[in-house]
Amino acid sequence: MRVRSLSRTEAKVVLSLEADEVDELTLEGIQRRARISRGFARKVAHGMVRKGWLQRVGRGRYLLNPARHGADAIADTDPLRLGSRIVTPYYFGFATAAELRGLLPQASRTYYIVTPKRGRAEWTHAARFQRVTIAPRRFFGYGRMVRRGEAIHVSDPERTVLDCLERPEFAGGLGGVVKVLESAGRALDWSRLERYLRRFDSRSLRVRFGYLVETQGSTARPPAGWLDRMRPLPHEPYVPLGAPREFGRRGARDRRWHVIRNVPEGLLRAEVDVR
Repeated sequence: MRVRSLSRTEAKVVLSLEADEVDELTLEGIQRRARISRGFARKVAHGMVRKGWLQRVGRGRYLLNPARHGADAIADTDPLRLGSRIVTPYYFGFATAAELRGLLPQASRTYYIVTPKRGRAEWTHAARFQRVTIAPRRFFGYGRMVRRGEAIHVSDPERTVLDCLERPEFAGGLGGVVKVLESAGRALDWSRLERYLRRFDSRSLRVRFGYLVETQGSTARPPAGWLDRMRPLPHEPYVPLGAPREFGRRGARDRRWHVIRNVPEGLLRAEVDVR
């Protein structure tokens, strides 16, 4: 196994970073810390990545694999540490947040990073990071979590449930959404959920969520009157429960919620019934 070594210039960069107790840097940071040209900084960065001292987490952005990780050139394999450095601001959302909060069993090698900044999916040797871009006005509903000694941002349970319902493809489908709702049910803050739904300003999301709470969320216990506030007005059109491109537009109509039940019941309960 290749042992990590350092040139004089590389050692200057690493010692400077560890003295300042930081583990992120840019090409400009290498240039400044080593007092070298930008062109030489690129060569230094390339060499340090090859030797296992740095990992690239974005264009011209790197994460230090410090000396405490050992002498062997083994890249950092913690996807949460790597993913939290890809973009700012961010939060881990969808299936990743559900797994971190114990609402879904951990199964996916895809880590969902929600941000108002545009970008694309990224790969490392350990995981795939799927960037999900949302409008700045919708960037809310997350908090700090310490995981393996690393502070990361993760959507709260209420935001996680709504995100998964809005984009079921990032949560294992509608069966995964029902599982998240079932797991989170007793712990949900219904006042917060109502505020979030108002901020989302999506009638489809509101009625589909109300329908699932009433018909599938057996552990969910909203306060009196909460579901009535979610219900559609008599003149409002029907919305399909599942994406029409996947399930079509046909199905029984729920007159209370104005939801078209175009998703097989067995699919909705599949994740919940398997314990």
